[in-house]
Amino acid sequence: MNSIRFSGLASGLDTQSIVDSMMKAERLPLDRIKQKKQVVEWQRDNYRDMNKLLKEFDTFIFDNIYKQSKMLKRTVTSSNTEFVTATASAEAGNVSYSISNVTLATAARRQSSTGISKVEGTPPSPVKIDSTKSLWSQKNNFASLQQDPPVLIPWKQTEVITNNFSSPTNGANEFQLTKGAVSDITFPIAIKNGATEVKAYQSTDVIIGEIPTTRAAGKVYIDDSSGKIVFGDIIEEGHTFEVKFKHNYIDFEVKTYNEAGQSQYKNFSIDGSTSLINMFSTINRSNAGINIFYDSSSDKVVANRTDTGNFNTTGDGSEINFVNVTRDANGAITSETNNSFFTSVLRLSADVPGTGTDARFTINGLETTRKSNTFTMNDVTFTLKKNSTGSEISTINIKSDTDEIVKNIKDFFDKYNELVGKINGKIKEERFTTFTPLTDEQRAGMKEKEIEQWEEKAKSGLLRRDSLLTSGLSKLRMDMYAEVTANATTRTNSKYNQLTELGIKTTKDYLDGGKLEIDEEKLKAALEADPEAVYQLFMADGPNYQQQGLARRLRSSISDTMKKIEEKAGNSFKTDHGYSMGKDLLRMKSSIDSFEDRLRNKEKRYWEQYTSMEKAMQKMNDQSSQLMAQLGSMMGSK
Repeated sequence: MNSIRFSGLASGLDTQSIVDSMMKAERLPLDRIKQKKQVVEWQRDNYRDMNKLLKEFDTFIFDNIYKQSKMLKRTVTSSNTEFVTATASAEAGNVSYSISNVTLATAARRQSSTGISKVEGTPPSPVKIDSTKSLWSQKNNFASLQQDPPVLIPWKQTEVITNNFSSPTNGANEFQLTKGAVSDITFPIAIKNGATEVKAYQSTDVIIGEIPTTRAAGKVYIDDSSGKIVFGDIIEEGHTFEVKFKHNYIDFEVKTYNEAGQSQYKNFSIDGSTSLINMFSTINRSNAGINIFYDSSSDKVVANRTDTGNFNTTGDGSEINFVNVTRDANGAITSETNNSFFTSVLRLSADVPGTGTDARFTINGLETTRKSNTFTMNDVTFTLKKNSTGSEISTINIKSDTDEIVKNIKDFFDKYNELVGKINGKIKEERFTTFTPLTDEQRAGMKEKEIEQWEEKAKSGLLRRDSLLTSGLSKLRMDMYAEVTANATTRTNSKYNQLTELGIKTTKDYLDGGKLEIDEEKLKAALEADPEAVYQLFMADGPNYQQQGLARRLRSSISDTMKKIEEKAGNSFKTDHGYSMGKDLLRMKSSIDSFEDRLRNKEKRYWEQYTSMEKAMQKMNDQSSQLMAQLGSMMGSK
């Protein structure tokens, strides 16, 4: 706790001003350390700004020059885009193709031979199935039941499922089985209170089907489609019962073929409480390779292969099959039969003739086929759009997109020139040594605009003639100017293995510091003559510097320069202990802390000295007053 400070009570001195003046002189070395620390922080931030510029240029090179799709971009034209279109990758050559005699590939299709809903009434009309309701609820609404002999849905049943129930507080009469599509219920259904049987519902007490709105006492209603149970009586709180039943489902496999003609199987197990439309959605979302839907207007189901072409070249040639298979212990198929739900109930018995065919066409005089109407040949992707007549021909021309490549190269050199300009600006920036960082006291006496103008001068030239930036910039210039060795490894052309041969050279103004300018006509001529050589001038990947493309050299030099700058100035992820300037800042901070401790102690000592003086003077004043009082008393007595 600080002692009380007396400021001139006895001496009449302005002690506060005296101490402040003395401490101001004492603080001068501290201010110089703080100013030096501020300069180092500004230098560090300037270095980091330079690294950001280098990183941005490096990213631009990777995103633009490194990508063949931009440096070897191709433009494709078709003489008849309604007939054939095409796209070309960067690797495609400058060639032409002529396509004629096209017959498009088709996807295999099956569709119901007749309506799938049963027919009733006079005159007879279909009673459309409801595709949004469960298959179990619709099982009696299919036309296949009216055939002779009738065809039923080939249900499979689970083992017996046991559901146990306990009536909740205040009792209840509605309960829910864990599964729908219920059959083969075991009777009686016994209601128990503990171990004591309270009531047993026999088969004659149970009504299975749609639950009516009015229920009779002593009866149990089970909706076999949803599995909902409603008792005509309230089952009292705590009473228990169990229901044993079997659940029905449909099991089948979709069989298709791959490009090698091999059979592909996809198994499905469809819950009987699933609707027809949801069953089709499950198939469509899978990788079975078909798309299936029900059209209520025509009352038919349609199944299409998702891929065009003829894949099954054996047997009956069917591309889509719905089957049931038997497998041995090793998973090998031992038998296969048609699934009657699809072939007889949904009436999808055979592929529609003329579907599931390959595309046929003539390209540059060669008659050939493809499974798909979109195919790739020599890095060109063609899309056949329609069947052609005998006289229809489409010519596809592929050539370099010179304008787009020129734009990309110009953008690259604009970025390079911008980088050179900013780095040169920093290393040539004027230094104003008389403008030092402001102290807190100096700031207090200045306006905000004055502070801003002062610090602009104080921050100027902090990287003037900096060796890291100067050497890094020199390395970038050398990377640009040095030729790339022309050989089989670099795939460059001796005519275009340095920038000057592309019409790219240093500007005449030496003050530009090595910026480059482009003769667009000469660059276009080089791209039209040998686009691959121009690309390799930037991107050759040889074993040494001479065989490295300009862009690869630049990225390597940028990486080296950034690494050196980070070793000195760090980055936002490094602590001060991780780079040299940071260690300097830590030492300065430690010096500042120590110096401030010494100043506090010295100021305390000054105040203690002045306080002691004030106390002594006050004591002398008190003694003088006493003497004067005694003297006055003595004089009065005489």
